[in-house]
Amino acid sequence: MKFTSNSSDLQRTLSKMGSVVSTKSPMPVLENILFDLRSNTLTMTATDLELSIIATLDVTGSEDGTVALPAKRLLDTIKELRDTSTTFLIDTTTNKIKITTDNGEYVLTGESAKEFPQVQQIKTTEDMLLESSSLKRIIHRTVFAVSVDELRPAMMGVLLQPRGKEITAVSTDGHRLVKLGFKLAKATLMKRDVVIPAKALNLVNRSIESGDVVLGVNETHIKFVQNKLTIISRLIDEAYPNYESVIPRENDKVMTVERDAMVSSIRRVALYSSATTHQVRLTLTKGKLAVSAQDIDFGGEAKEGVPCEYTNDDIEIGFNANYVLDILSHLDSEKISLRLSSPTKAGIISPVVPNDSDDIVMLVMPVRLNS
Repeated sequence: MKFTSNSSDLQRTLSKMGSVVSTKSPMPVLENILFDLRSNTLTMTATDLELSIIATLDVTGSEDGTVALPAKRLLDTIKELRDTSTTFLIDTTTNKIKITTDNGEYVLTGESAKEFPQVQQIKTTEDMLLESSSLKRIIHRTVFAVSVDELRPAMMGVLLQPRGKEITAVSTDGHRLVKLGFKLAKATLMKRDVVIPAKALNLVNRSIESGDVVLGVNETHIKFVQNKLTIISRLIDEAYPNYESVIPRENDKVMTVERDAMVSSIRRVALYSSATTHQVRLTLTKGKLAVSAQDIDFGGEAKEGVPCEYTNDDIEIGFNANYVLDILSHLDSEKISLRLSSPTKAGIISPVVPNDSDDIVMLVMPVRLNS
């Protein structure tokens, strides 16, 4: 097996695959990337059995073959090479790999391709076309709020609900919730609700480039295809919580504030909050927002005033600063509104001026105020 490739081209492709490679798997072969050379096309595959990525690269090939290469050493080596011609000579009998450049020679040992699990190119039953910037926008605005609690597997992914010319994407970890309605240029043929693992969406977000992306699903998997890249993930087979039931409908106390001003104030004041609760207190009076925090254990406290528009009754409510900052950092509106009803009910954060292509609502649960 022999081929030549530019090291920069190879690095660009391999860098998309590194996060899929297993490092603590009981199957050592999963620490490898499968190289399959056919004429002048090199197909590279990495998988952890739940998530797989397949990429093709144009090379100058002279001897076809298949071998599993150790991912970490390969990635580290290619990363350190300058933009140079790189030749791979692989003995598929001994799995010895020799990498040659103008300046040096590197030898490593791979594994037999027969040991590498076969990744099936799944047959999809429903497809949808999305422009990559739209898909990245959906991922960016939802995936940050998924749960990391393995006891609630459904919440470890993003719920995608295609409905004609609109997609609804939902994520929650029980402390915050994002509901994004995204308008499509034309109706999608996909009708099935799916829960996509956050790990898969993060990989898609890092890997896709400009252009269209085809999403396809069947009963158990979702596939993202763009040009010479395919990402396949198992869907989360758990019922998603009834998110509509937790979105309050009677939050009539509405504050409007500059997003950047609120972010800056919370960041400063949160430095004086408890390291355990990260609690900040928002006190709303007519025309004014006071942001305060107190660290009882170390005797620190801080308080700031932020100009706002507010004409309702006074209210005081506590939030985890990290959750509020996360939400605000994933909105791109200059002004945001915070809708409240009581100190024990969730607050709703949304842009004052909605985006033409999407409609977003973000919910954050309060925390009990310190006395």
